[in-house]
Amino acid sequence: MQSAFRAAMTQRARTLAAAGVLGLLGVAQLYAAPGDVKLSFDAPCKYPTGLATDGRHLFVLDWMEAQVHEISPADGKLVRSFAAPALRPQGLTWGDGRLFVSDDRSGSVYALNPDTGIVDWSFVAPGEQPTGLAYVGDSLFLLERKGGQLYKLNPADGTILAYFPAPNATCTSLAYDGRYLWSADRVRDELYMIEPATGAVRGILPAPGPYAVGLACLDGYLWNVDFQTRKLYQVILHEPGGPEKKCRLTDARTARVEMLWTLHNYGPGEVRDLVVGFALPQKLANLEVLSPPEFATPPTRTVPDCWGQPCGVYERPSLAAGAREVLSYTVTAKVSAIRFLVFPEECGTLADIPQDIRQQYTADGARYRITSPALKEIVKKVVGDEQNPARIAWKIYDYVVDALDYEMVGGWDIPEVVLKRGKGSCSEYTFAYIALCRATGLPARYQGSVVVRGDDACIDDVFHRWAQVYLPNYGWVPVDSSRGGKKIPVDRSRGFGELSNRYLITTEGGGASEYLDWDYNAFARYKMTGYAKVEEEKFALWEPLQATATTTAPAAEPPQCKPK
Repeated sequence: MQSAFRAAMTQRARTLAAAGVLGLLGVAQLYAAPGDVKLSFDAPCKYPTGLATDGRHLFVLDWMEAQVHEISPADGKLVRSFAAPALRPQGLTWGDGRLFVSDDRSGSVYALNPDTGIVDWSFVAPGEQPTGLAYVGDSLFLLERKGGQLYKLNPADGTILAYFPAPNATCTSLAYDGRYLWSADRVRDELYMIEPATGAVRGILPAPGPYAVGLACLDGYLWNVDFQTRKLYQVILHEPGGPEKKCRLTDARTARVEMLWTLHNYGPGEVRDLVVGFALPQKLANLEVLSPPEFATPPTRTVPDCWGQPCGVYERPSLAAGAREVLSYTVTAKVSAIRFLVFPEECGTLADIPQDIRQQYTADGARYRITSPALKEIVKKVVGDEQNPARIAWKIYDYVVDALDYEMVGGWDIPEVVLKRGKGSCSEYTFAYIALCRATGLPARYQGSVVVRGDDACIDDVFHRWAQVYLPNYGWVPVDSSRGGKKIPVDRSRGFGELSNRYLITTEGGGASEYLDWDYNAFARYKMTGYAKVEEEKFALWEPLQATATTTAPAAEPPQCKPK
């Protein structure tokens, strides 16, 4: 039944394309992903900036002509136009029955009654260049461009109630969806979801155009007006009641990757009982294995480990002095960047997590020690009585990012030691994050990969590992807290729910694998008779098969972003 439905939907897409109407309806209508455009039409002016809504219509600011244009969100038809109370209006929001307008020329904010055209009051904004505005409850949020600050103000007189760093210095606008602030970055061409209480960026979407300016939220959609294309876009945040993708895939990279493991026994002793486990890539939401692994020498057996990770296992009874063992496989794969937009309100509570996943991925382990008094104290302080899985995951992410500085060192110490020391490698970040999540009852595990290092054709002998956390209604979401040590708020957030196309994921696990132990990619066990000087090496070679291409349209069939 499901395959027949998918075939029918694919045929419908082909029919629409042949009829020339697919561009109007959009592939997003078939399978919506956050960031897809549902509708677009021309802006009512040549130089649009601010955007707002009164719950019925959209209001667009004309920067050049200092006009406000009221339009219908159904088709963009003009309802009326009237004068803006500023020479170079930038930001616009609706609140308390008025349109608030910011002017980065005078540095002021004006409360305009749209029915009378009278400015009821105004005040000088903090900072010289006020741009974005958003009315939230009884407060007014203001984005100040020159100082790079996000202010929470009293809308009556501009008194500062709180302030945070702006998501990025090139953000231009603000909007409020009833739970989160949104801001547009005109240079990075991105849209940011912001927590109003902290200013933290909690989600990132691609902007629909090259110069995103005004934003407004209406009927569950995010509207964006673009200064360059001079169009308005209705952007999907989530599409209830229909097929929906929880993650967005872009930037597909196709490559042939060779994974090698070598051991050279210089002697004089002998290596005995050699067992080598290779983690084998498998189909994931952002990974398509185009050809099965080709082994230079066939493994003794291919089996899943205790976590279900496929492994090629080699067994050698002995390796004489002066001998060298070289094992490898080659795989062709398509790797895409993946990005989740997580709404905590759609996650439920810890009790909503399936029992089998909770039992398997909240267990303790030698590199976690989740019952240690130190970890218990951290969890109590950081998480408290929070029961929402996404908010727990965010709180722990913020804590680990603040507690650790990245340091590439040998050895993987336990989380208690790493957090006390304040430094760690990617694996130590990962173990610390997983341990803290599991100590709260939130399932977590890790993924390991080989990595593109600079050029598309490259050698990787460092590799990379990060955590995954299980969120109800979203499945397994990547969390790489080692990426969070950035000064710019949006860059700090990129480790949560996002992976680039640089990672060929080989390994999913929770540790103590019978074939991989606590390692990933490949792992070897052996014994020695007497003294033997042994040198072990593992690395991966990337060979691009085609140029990396950015993909903006969603796939005709939604990827499986939930656990297997």
